[in-house]
Amino acid sequence: MNFFSGQKFWKFIAGCIRFWLGFILLTAGVAKMFNGHFIGIIGPVWLETELEKYNLGIYAVFIAYSQIVVGFMLLVKRFATLGAIMAIPMFANILMVTISLHWQGTPYVVAFFLLCNLYLLVYDFYKIKFLLTDEVAPLKVIPIQRHDIRLDALYIIGLLIILVAVSLRKFLDSFAPTLAYVGLGSFVLVYAYGYWKNKRA
Repeated sequence: MNFFSGQKFWKFIAGCIRFWLGFILLTAGVAKMFNGHFIGIIGPVWLETELEKYNLGIYAVFIAYSQIVVGFMLLVKRFATLGAIMAIPMFANILMVTISLHWQGTPYVVAFFLLCNLYLLVYDFYKIKFLLTDEVAPLKVIPIQRHDIRLDALYIIGLLIILVAVSLRKFLDSFAPTLAYVGLGSFVLVYAYGYWKNKRA
Protein backbone atom coordinates (compact mmCIF):
# COMPACT_ATOMS: atom_id res chain seq x y z
CA MET A 1 0.00 0.00 0.00
CA ASN A 2 1.23 3.51 -0.87
CA PHE A 3 2.45 5.29 2.27
CA PHE A 4 0.88 8.61 1.23
CA SER A 5 -2.57 7.09 0.80
CA GLY A 6 -2.67 4.66 3.71
CA GLN A 7 -3.36 4.77 7.43
CA LYS A 8 0.35 5.13 8.22
CA PHE A 9 0.41 8.48 6.44
CA TRP A 10 -2.47 9.94 8.47
CA LYS A 11 -0.93 8.52 11.65
CA PHE A 12 2.33 10.22 10.74
CA ILE A 13 0.54 13.54 10.16
CA ALA A 14 -1.26 13.25 13.51
CA GLY A 15 2.02 12.45 15.26
CA CYS A 16 3.75 15.46 13.70
CA ILE A 17 0.89 17.78 14.68
CA ARG A 18 0.88 16.48 18.25
CA PHE A 19 4.61 16.96 18.65
CA TRP A 20 4.55 20.37 16.95
CA LEU A 21 1.63 21.75 18.96
CA GLY A 22 2.88 20.15 22.17
CA PHE A 23 6.38 21.59 21.87
CA ILE A 24 5.05 25.02 20.86
CA LEU A 25 2.62 25.18 23.79
CA LEU A 26 5.00 23.80 26.42
CA THR A 27 7.87 26.14 25.54
CA ALA A 28 5.55 29.13 25.00
CA GLY A 29 4.07 28.68 28.46
CA VAL A 30 7.48 28.54 30.12
CA ALA A 31 8.77 31.49 28.05
CA LYS A 32 5.81 33.61 29.19
CA MET A 33 6.59 32.85 32.84
CA PHE A 34 10.25 33.83 32.36
CA ASN A 35 9.44 36.88 30.23
CA GLY A 36 11.28 35.44 27.22
CA HIS A 37 14.32 34.01 29.01
CA PHE A 38 13.58 30.52 27.70
CA ILE A 39 13.41 28.81 24.34
CA GLY A 40 10.11 29.47 22.60
CA ILE A 41 8.70 29.57 19.08
CA ILE A 42 5.59 31.70 19.57
CA GLY A 43 4.77 34.61 21.82
CA PRO A 44 4.04 37.03 23.13
CA VAL A 45 6.32 36.46 26.10
CA TRP A 46 5.12 39.74 27.61
CA LEU A 47 1.49 38.60 27.85
CA GLU A 48 1.36 39.00 31.64
CA THR A 49 2.64 42.58 31.42
CA GLU A 50 0.15 43.41 28.67
CA LEU A 51 -2.87 41.92 30.43
CA GLU A 52 -1.86 43.49 33.75
CA LYS A 53 -3.01 46.79 32.27
CA TYR A 54 -6.53 45.39 32.42
CA ASN A 55 -6.06 43.70 35.83
CA LEU A 56 -5.80 40.32 34.07
CA GLY A 57 -2.24 39.43 35.07
CA ILE A 58 -3.38 36.32 36.94
CA TYR A 59 -5.31 35.23 33.85
CA ALA A 60 -2.10 35.50 31.80
CA VAL A 61 -0.32 33.30 34.35
CA PHE A 62 -3.21 30.82 34.14
CA ILE A 63 -2.84 30.71 30.35
CA ALA A 64 0.90 30.05 30.72
CA TYR A 65 0.35 27.18 33.17
CA SER A 66 -2.37 25.76 30.92
CA GLN A 67 -0.03 25.86 27.93
CA ILE A 68 2.62 23.96 29.87
CA VAL A 69 0.25 21.22 31.03
CA VAL A 70 -1.61 20.85 27.71
CA GLY A 71 1.65 20.93 25.77
CA PHE A 72 3.01 18.17 28.00
CA MET A 73 -0.09 16.04 27.45
CA LEU A 74 0.09 16.44 23.67
CA LEU A 75 3.74 15.42 23.66
CA VAL A 76 3.11 12.23 25.62
CA LYS A 77 1.27 9.84 23.33
CA ARG A 78 -0.71 8.13 26.10
CA PHE A 79 -2.16 11.49 27.22
CA ALA A 80 -2.39 13.08 23.76
CA THR A 81 -6.13 12.63 23.20
CA LEU A 82 -6.98 14.21 26.55
CA GLY A 83 -4.53 17.01 25.76
CA ALA A 84 -6.23 17.63 22.41
CA ILE A 85 -9.60 17.91 24.16
CA MET A 86 -8.22 20.34 26.75
CA ALA A 87 -6.51 22.40 24.04
CA ILE A 88 -9.82 23.34 22.38
CA PRO A 89 -11.05 25.79 25.10
CA MET A 90 -7.48 26.98 25.66
CA PHE A 91 -6.93 27.91 22.00
CA ALA A 92 -10.42 29.43 21.89
CA ASN A 93 -9.57 31.64 24.90
CA ILE A 94 -6.27 32.73 23.36
CA LEU A 95 -8.05 33.47 20.08
CA MET A 96 -10.58 35.70 21.84
CA VAL A 97 -7.82 37.55 23.71
CA THR A 98 -5.88 38.25 20.51
CA ILE A 99 -9.03 39.42 18.72
CA SER A 100 -10.10 41.62 21.65
CA LEU A 101 -6.68 43.29 21.82
CA HIS A 102 -6.64 43.79 18.01
CA TRP A 103 -3.32 42.00 17.50
CA GLN A 104 -2.51 41.94 13.81
CA GLY A 105 -2.02 38.49 12.31
CA THR A 106 -1.96 36.59 15.61
CA PRO A 107 -5.64 35.53 15.49
CA TYR A 108 -5.00 33.80 12.16
CA VAL A 109 -2.07 31.87 13.61
CA VAL A 110 -4.09 30.79 16.65
CA ALA A 111 -7.04 29.85 14.43
CA PHE A 112 -4.69 27.64 12.39
CA PHE A 113 -3.49 25.94 15.59
CA LEU A 114 -7.13 25.39 16.52
CA LEU A 115 -7.84 23.73 13.17
CA CYS A 116 -4.78 21.49 13.55
CA ASN A 117 -6.00 20.52 17.00
CA LEU A 118 -9.45 19.69 15.60
CA TYR A 119 -7.74 17.30 13.19
CA LEU A 120 -6.29 15.45 16.17
CA LEU A 121 -9.78 15.01 17.61
CA VAL A 122 -11.09 13.74 14.27
CA TYR A 123 -8.18 11.31 14.04
CA ASP A 124 -8.82 10.04 17.59
CA PHE A 125 -12.60 9.98 17.22
CA TYR A 126 -12.67 6.24 17.91
CA LYS A 127 -11.32 7.01 21.40
CA ILE A 128 -13.88 9.67 22.26
CA LYS A 129 -16.99 8.53 20.38
CA PHE A 130 -18.41 7.08 23.62
CA LEU A 131 -19.26 10.69 24.55
CA LEU A 132 -21.94 10.61 21.85
CA THR A 133 -23.47 7.26 22.66
CA ASP A 134 -26.39 6.54 24.97
CA GLU A 135 -25.22 3.06 25.94
CA VAL A 136 -22.06 3.07 28.06
CA ALA A 137 -22.42 -0.36 29.66
CA PRO A 138 -19.75 -1.96 27.40
CA LEU A 139 -17.26 0.66 28.56
CA LYS A 140 -17.59 -0.43 32.18
CA VAL A 141 -15.95 -3.78 31.46
CA ILE A 142 -12.87 -2.24 29.83
CA PRO A 143 -10.06 -2.10 32.42
CA ILE A 144 -7.52 0.72 32.57
CA GLN A 145 -4.20 -0.72 31.46
CA ARG A 146 -0.76 0.81 31.79
CA HIS A 147 2.11 -1.11 30.23
CA ASP A 148 4.83 0.92 31.93
CA ILE A 149 3.88 2.89 35.04
CA ARG A 150 7.52 3.85 35.60
CA LEU A 151 7.65 5.58 32.23
CA ASP A 152 4.49 7.52 33.12
CA ALA A 153 6.10 8.55 36.40
CA LEU A 154 9.27 9.76 34.66
CA TYR A 155 7.24 11.89 32.29
CA ILE A 156 5.32 13.42 35.18
CA ILE A 157 8.55 14.11 37.10
CA GLY A 158 9.83 16.12 34.12
CA LEU A 159 6.60 18.12 34.09
CA LEU A 160 6.75 18.72 37.84
CA ILE A 161 10.32 20.03 37.57
CA ILE A 162 9.18 22.56 34.98
CA LEU A 163 6.16 23.59 37.05
CA VAL A 164 8.31 24.01 40.16
CA ALA A 165 10.78 26.11 38.16
CA VAL A 166 8.15 28.53 36.84
CA SER A 167 6.47 28.70 40.25
CA LEU A 168 9.75 29.76 41.89
CA ARG A 169 10.64 32.31 39.21
CA LYS A 170 10.33 35.25 41.60
CA PHE A 171 12.36 33.59 44.34
CA LEU A 172 15.10 31.96 42.24
CA ASP A 173 15.41 34.51 39.47
CA SER A 174 18.68 33.21 37.98
CA PHE A 175 18.33 29.52 38.77
CA ALA A 176 14.68 28.97 37.81
CA PRO A 177 15.23 29.04 34.00
CA THR A 178 18.09 26.56 34.40
CA LEU A 179 15.85 24.28 36.43
CA ALA A 180 13.20 24.53 33.70
CA TYR A 181 15.77 23.47 31.11
CA VAL A 182 16.64 20.51 33.35
CA GLY A 183 12.98 19.52 33.36
CA LEU A 184 12.72 19.91 29.58
CA GLY A 185 15.95 17.96 29.09
CA SER A 186 14.77 15.11 31.31
CA PHE A 187 11.50 15.06 29.41
CA VAL A 188 13.35 14.77 26.09
CA LEU A 189 15.49 11.93 27.44
CA VAL A 190 12.44 10.03 28.70
CA TYR A 191 10.71 10.66 25.38
CA ALA A 192 13.69 9.22 23.50
CA TYR A 193 13.84 6.25 25.87
CA GLY A 194 10.13 5.56 25.40
CA TYR A 195 10.48 5.74 21.61
CA TRP A 196 13.47 3.36 21.70
CA LYS A 197 11.63 0.97 23.99
CA ASN A 198 8.54 0.90 21.75
CA LYS A 199 10.65 0.26 18.66
CA ARG A 200 12.51 -2.52 20.43
CA ALA A 201 9.24 -4.15 21.51
